Amino acid sequence: MNTLWYIQIVLLKEQNPRCPFLKRSENMLKKTLRWSGNVLFALFVLLSVLVLVSTFQSKNQIGQVPSILGFKIMTVMTGSMEPEIHPGDMIIVKGKDPSKLQVEDVITYQMNQQTLVTHRIVDLVKKDGETLYQTKGDANNVVDHNFVSSDQIVGVLAFTIPKAGHLAQILQTPTGIIIISLLILLIITLGMIKKMLTAQREETSHT
Repeated sequence: MNTLWYIQIVLLKEQNPRCPFLKRSENMLKKTLRWSGNVLFALFVLLSVLVLVSTFQSKNQIGQVPSILGFKIMTVMTGSMEPEIHPGDMIIVKGKDPSKLQVEDVITYQMNQQTLVTHRIVDLVKKDGETLYQTKGDANNVVDHNFVSSDQIVGVLAFTIPKAGHLAQILQTPTGIIIISLLILLIITLGMIKKMLTAQREETSHT
């Protein structure tokens, strides 16, 4: 939408180059696009750093789920929770007191030392004074074979970042780390060059 608006403003400006409204609109849109780009770049860098920290922790804490400020970052590998969560999505899981979990909560639990599962709670069952959780993938026709105990639970789903899991997978390889690092440096360098050229143009226009 912003792109189409910008094109319309440019066309109208060519027809009416002295129109002050069009000039103000163009400047406002440029600022909006610049601000949006800066925000997206900052989020990209932040996400990359979080993934790198999480990857480093996972290599140094074998058998444990990496945690950053109480949040755990994971990549979804299967479609068992579609259409809400898709393969390649990144999920952020927050630790929560198991006694406060309810039906419809989406939890991540440890099936075994190598496998984590993110499914929805569909029932709570009391057995020998302990609460067990019956889970099921939204896309599955049947519930999970085994009940989940409280000590298996890693946390509850906080939010999902669509397709960001692909970035996490890239950053888990040495080549991916190099590519992303070079990309970030390139963007920063281009931004600095652009600022220098803009400053030079402003100085020239004032002389």
